[in-house]
Amino acid sequence: MPEGFFIIERAAVPRPGFSQTQMEETFTEDEIARLKLKPDNVTVPVALRLLFPGQFGSNTRARKESRKRRILVHRGPLVEGEGGKEAFDREKLYVGKVGDRVRPGDTIAIQTRMTHKYDSVKDHDDEPPFILPVVYEDDHFAVVNKPENIIVFGHKNVVSHDRLFNAGIVGGFGRHTVRSCLPWALTPPKPGVISVMRRPQPVHRIDRGTSGLLVCAKTKPAMVEIARMFKERKVKKTYTAIVNGDIKEPKESSISSKEAGDLGVCIGKGEVSSENASWQLIDDELEGQSAVTIWRALQKWPLQNARNSTITKVELKPKTGRFHQLRRHMAWVSKCPLLGDKEYDGGGLAKTLRDKGFYLCSNRVTLEHPYYNSPQGRPEWELKKETLLGEKEGGKVCITEEKDGSVLVHCEIDLPPKFSEIGGG
Repeated sequence: MPEGFFIIERAAVPRPGFSQTQMEETFTEDEIARLKLKPDNVTVPVALRLLFPGQFGSNTRARKESRKRRILVHRGPLVEGEGGKEAFDREKLYVGKVGDRVRPGDTIAIQTRMTHKYDSVKDHDDEPPFILPVVYEDDHFAVVNKPENIIVFGHKNVVSHDRLFNAGIVGGFGRHTVRSCLPWALTPPKPGVISVMRRPQPVHRIDRGTSGLLVCAKTKPAMVEIARMFKERKVKKTYTAIVNGDIKEPKESSISSKEAGDLGVCIGKGEVSSENASWQLIDDELEGQSAVTIWRALQKWPLQNARNSTITKVELKPKTGRFHQLRRHMAWVSKCPLLGDKEYDGGGLAKTLRDKGFYLCSNRVTLEHPYYNSPQGRPEWELKKETLLGEKEGGKVCITEEKDGSVLVHCEIDLPPKFSEIGGG
């Protein structure tokens, strides 16, 4: 086995072979004929489907894992090891390929990486490129607080970092990305955690000019599960922005907290949850795709050179995640662009308010725990939940168990200082 890989599951091909009935229930007649399958003579992917049906529900999945060199074949029965326990004979153990055949008595094993390469991916530098605060972290995923003017992933086809810097782009090339900084910011998973990635990875993006919460994965299963949650819109995000103008809240687009919750956004911890609370609904397509934003005004202040000499702090809850959705919905639908947003503020006097960038922060996020809600992680949750439940980090993190048993992680951060500085409180 390669260094850092460990066997996590194994099963022996039964004697005198697989059941003909099981094979016919799993594969079509054409597949049996084409692959020349017999109860005592099958390929490695076929054996995976028959021995581990819960993990390998399709031929594609079984073949894919074989090509990743994750499947080991031990020719013949295991040998007696220390203490009389069954053990692998290294002389009879090899990496199974898609076309290899296995026979009765052979043992099929699944191996996975249980080591990280955090140190080797730090580009041989002793110091991190910038400070990346960690809001929540465990062995499977983390939530970090991305600074403004730092991008998540690097630019492609960039000639030099100096050209970016001279153009006013502080972050975004080489080490100056969230992805590059994560190995410094996060702690490697403890030994025994399976499918650890060589380096932690962000699961989604937020704009360079937006600060706030970013969800990152430390294991492959967590990456897959969190990506699925984002795709199915199960991750609930809240943003706070300051917009340029005295924003209006039309009665015809007003909805209650209950109606907002029914649309799939999170109305709860730390927020007004009464059905009488008023929210605004924007359902306006972008590039022909559905784009839904729920928002409400929080506070207004006077400001010279602002529209109507007023700026407004707003809370925004996107149901969808289209390109620049919040910025465009505020500018185009509500007619109040984000303060300092040079792409959508329309110019004029707004140019005088661009010196600190635009005001948008992802300050709350709620998602299901990618491991504790899985069949593999549930037993560990039952053992640890008494110590994990409740508020952590001074109330900035809260772990809850819902009535249906699902485990949720809630994270919240304070707004950047520039929000209070421009608004006076």
